[in-house]
Amino acid sequence: MKVSVIVPARLQSSRFPQKILQNLGGVPILRRVLERLRRLQTVDEIVALVDDGKVLQLVSQWGFRGILTPTDCASGTERIVFSREKLAGDFILNVQGDEPFISLSLLGEMISVAKNFDGDALTAIYPIASAEALLNPNRVKVVLDARDRAIYFSRHPIPFLRDISERERWPTHHQFWGHIGVYGYSRKILSQYPSLGEGILEKAERLEQLRLLENGISIQCIRTDEAALGIDTPEDLVAAEEFLQLHPEF
Repeated sequence: MKVSVIVPARLQSSRFPQKILQNLGGVPILRRVLERLRRLQTVDEIVALVDDGKVLQLVSQWGFRGILTPTDCASGTERIVFSREKLAGDFILNVQGDEPFISLSLLGEMISVAKNFDGDALTAIYPIASAEALLNPNRVKVVLDARDRAIYFSRHPIPFLRDISERERWPTHHQFWGHIGVYGYSRKILSQYPSLGEGILEKAERLEQLRLLENGISIQCIRTDEAALGIDTPEDLVAAEEFLQLHPEF
């Protein structure tokens, strides 16, 4: 099985424009992501999917392959679908361009699971321990079925604990799960994706994974204790700088 690790990277992010080119420890965020992924031993290619010619040139200068995708792609998955004929992998691992601290052991586990996986799609989740993370709409939450398949993703805290009025106390009464924005797709799912229109729930939450659930496509979740420190806002970049100072090995 060939594995393609794909990094969709949109320049004009709505919440933090040009964040992928912001420096983290003196290195652009997108470059940090790509160089971290280069440490993986079991992949056949690493490709950045970008929507700007300047970014494409930078990716090439950094020593990576890039593909220019349309600016009107609404999600990273749409960029992958657009580029799928240019990719070598039987399994496509989608890593966000704003996850410079993504766990390599988690990615390795996802690749290992994919080798014997007969489902539709994979993603990763982590236990939410703090009320701050639970109540932050930039931290996506997920509820699971008995087999760890996703039932629903939301920016809102889910499930709702009816008997506890103070939401700040919720994490001490229930195990909530957060979503890590890494996905694994088979080529079959990518070939089906263009026929799936934007769903009502996807449009409401602005979460691309809901398109799959709305169309009856299951998403298997892999548990990890390592919560990814993604960068969605300028405040997140400040936190990432502080984390990097404490963990220079990244």
